[in-house]
Amino acid sequence: YQRAQFTKVIGMDVPGKADALGLGWVYMAPKEGRPGIIQKTGGGGGFITYMAMIPQKNIGAFVVVTRSPLTRFKNMSDGINDLVTELSGNKPLVIPAS
Repeated sequence: YQRAQFTKVIGMDVPGKADALGLGWVYMAPKEGRPGIIQKTGGGGGFITYMAMIPQKNIGAFVVVTRSPLTRFKNMSDGINDLVTELSGNKPLVIPAS
């Protein structure tokens, strides 16, 4: 489903803007030099997980980290999104911190 078809999208934009959703998988449309990425978050039992892939390029990454009060999910997901983007041959747009 396209994002516009939902009345609410809550908690799905942490690793990047959810442009479409299906069976719990999120599609992030190409943006600012980044190709379209299919991703899924998860976790349980003291762990958090993140998977990002670009099927057209046969590229994917899966990460599992121990959950703690210091765990920063967005830092992990942004890093993985940058990794699969680099592996695809694209360069993500670097926006300086303000």
